[in-house]
This record gives sequence, structure tokens and C-alpha cells, in this order.
Amino acid sequence: MKLKLYTDLSLLNKGEPVELLIPFIGNFEADAESIRHGRYDDFLNLGKSFLELTSIEECDACLLPIFYDVISDQSKFEEAISGFIEEVERAGKKILIFVGHDVLEINIPVKNAIIFNSAISKSKQAVNVYPWPHFFEDFLERYSNGELKLRNKNVKPVVGFCGYAPPLNIKMGREKIVGIAKLVANYAGILQKYPDRISHSYRARAIIGLQKATTIIPNFRLKSNFAFGPKGMNTGDTAESNEDFRTKFVENIIESDYTLCVRGLGNNSVRFFETLCCGRIPVFVNTDSTLPFDNLIDWKSLCVWVEEKDIDRIADAVVKFHDNISEKDFIDLQKRLREIWEEYLTPIGFFKRLGFFINQESAVCSNA
Repeated sequence: MKLKLYTDLSLLNKGEPVELLIPFIGNFEADAESIRHGRYDDFLNLGKSFLELTSIEECDACLLPIFYDVISDQSKFEEAISGFIEEVERAGKKILIFVGHDVLEINIPVKNAIIFNSAISKSKQAVNVYPWPHFFEDFLERYSNGELKLRNKNVKPVVGFCGYAPPLNIKMGREKIVGIAKLVANYAGILQKYPDRISHSYRARAIIGLQKATTIIPNFRLKSNFAFGPKGMNTGDTAESNEDFRTKFVENIIESDYTLCVRGLGNNSVRFFETLCCGRIPVFVNTDSTLPFDNLIDWKSLCVWVEEKDIDRIADAVVKFHDNISEKDFIDLQKRLREIWEEYLTPIGFFKRLGFFINQESAVCSNA
């Protein structure tokens, strides 16, 4: 049965369209030069098989067709969408609202809203707010001929990371000095009181802990600039094309048993989902985090789960997990993680399950 949605496409000129509408308005991210080109192709072709746009009277839920803007001028944005919001509220319908992945907890004064925001803190998660995955091209299809290359279990676990973790591998200058200050403040427990300023300091702290260990094999490629910053995706001091960097980024995951997944600017990790896509095991540092479908999927049993307070013992956690998993279970877990990504975390997998959130909200309301 199709999920019936009502929206107002005239609002598309008021902001950035949500990806959920791609089957109906076309793939607005079709730039062939983008390293993420193709990530919505399957959803574009198959989305109408399980989604339908209909009237407000017949719909299962309404959809705000653009991301909820809290960056430029939230009050101006709310005024621009007020007519649609009032229409939905008069009809007594639920409304799906998407915000950006790195947006902190915000107040969205909309009745019956079901909100998707990946940067929320678990301790502050409202009952109507849910995390949602980052979407990207299928790494195995694009970079590995569609093949899930299973790794056998070795005596020592190989832990990978390719990315930006200041102040590590940063030339002396303002960026390095700021990175050092944040890292020191992180160690001192000061930065934890200001989670919006933690940035990449936990990455550096985790990598330092892993580099010190003799019980793991590190597979680190530390970048000298932010991946999506003005300098593109060059790694270290070697200039690379975006395509070359992406290829080596994926190779780093595939050629490791485990991949370090720690928050960056926002309290979420794109790398967590990229690791699952490759059928590899995340080493996930829990910084009061939320993960999609955490009431359906026991994430702690599927990855090396490291609490924030235990980050300096991260190598011990990896070794304990690795020593306690059998050769068969190690291989089976790789297969299972890839399956979870396909079933729940691709655009089709996630958007097919929107009814889960709508029905859950109905259950909450009926029990209130």
C-alpha cells in the first residue's frame, strides 16, 4: 500500500526542496560532476511505487516540501510557510518536517509535527523528533563492482579512518592552534559543557588513543583540510581530485576491519552510514547520540560501542570486541551490516518506512 502525502509545491521557491519529493519533481542533485552523483537514482525510479501525492483530505500525513530553515532567518521563513502550516493544523493532520543534519535542538512551533533531525542529543530528544540517515552513492556499486569483499578475522584488528581530525596533520597556523585548544579543553572536560563547540576534537582524541595502542593495526589517512571545505577533498599535502579522494576514502573503509566513526561539526557521523554501506564494523563513539530506528535495531550489538567517558580506552574496546567474536560471526556481521544499510538506510529503505514514524506518533497520541 502506498503512503499518501499532501504537500504544497508552490513553496519550493521558499527554500531547499526535501529529497522525499525527488520522484515527483525530478532529481535536483543530478550534477554528473558531483562525487555523490547517482545517490537518488533508484529512489527517482521507484519512489512512486510506494509514495503518492494526494489531497489533504485523503492523505496519511502532510509534508513540508522544503527543509525547515533555521540558519538565515527563522522568523522570516516561518512567515513564508505559515499559510501551509495553518492549513495542515486546521485539518488536524500530522506533518513531516526535515531539518539539516548538523542543526542543533531547535523549537519548531508546529502542531502534530514529526521532525527529522540527525544532530539531536539523545538526552534531549523530544518524542516527535527522530534521527535520519545521511544519503550517498552506493560505494560497493560505484567503487567495488557491486561486490561485498568479506574480510577474514585476523589476530589483530585493523582500524581505519580517512578524514579530518585537527590538530593532527595540520600545519602550524590558526587552524592548528584552535584545534589544539579544543583538544586540550576536551581532555579537561570543559568542552563537554558546550557540545556545539566540540567540533572534531573527539576525532583527534580517539585517533591518539588508537595510535598509542600496540594491540591494533591503525590504517589512518589524516587530512590536512576539511573534506567539504573551500579546498575540496585533498588529503594530507597531496593534491587529489575529488574522485581520487573518494575512491581512496572508500578503499580505506573496505581495507579495514573496523572504521572509526565519531561526530564532527554536528552530533552525527556520516562515516557511520558509509561504513555500514561497505559491510564493515563501525567503532562508534557515543556522544549522547541518536541513530535511526534505534527502537528496532540493537546498534550496540552490531558495532564497537564506545561511550564518551571511555574514549581514552577505545583501543581496549576494539580488542575486546574483536577477541570475543568468532570467525563465522565476524563474517556474518559484515553481511548483516550491509543488509541493514540496504533495508533501512538508503533513500528507498528509509522513505519506505515513513509510515513507521506516522503510526508510532498515532500510538503515542492514543496513549497520552
